Amino acid sequence: MSNHNSSQTGLMGTYDTNNVYFNADGKEIFGFGADAYFTFEYDNDNVSVAQDPSGTGVASRQHKSGGTFVVTINQMSPSIAVLDELADEARDGGFNVDACDGSKQYTAVHCYIAKKANGGAAATAGDRQYTVHAINVTDKSVLGNI
Repeated sequence: MSNHNSSQTGLMGTYDTNNVYFNADGKEIFGFGADAYFTFEYDNDNVSVAQDPSGTGVASRQHKSGGTFVVTINQMSPSIAVLDELADEARDGGFNVDACDGSKQYTAVHCYIAKKANGGAAATAGDRQYTVHAINVTDKSVLGNI
């Protein structure tokens, strides 16, 4: 039976939202949604595997490191103007992103906003989502060494 108070079964760490950020084109984005800052997902698998009917297979390595950020912003955030300007500008080469989710830092130099966020009105201020496509994303852990 394992020791329930070991370093591997006790407190892993403390998530602190003050360690979370999203910078676009060197500008700090703020005024996030009520329950979310951003999500990130790589667009491609590292390896794909194909097998013939007999079970003989081949693994194919992929070297595509693009990803997609979905940034959730409150509709009253001044950062909407920054993101809208980047979407309108659509400059050659894109803009850079430096983001941290509290456990990993993500960086990319060539980023593009797919489209401006949808709008609308309700009884309370709502969230707006921006989809940011990023080419050649790198990530690194910001957690302590194990």
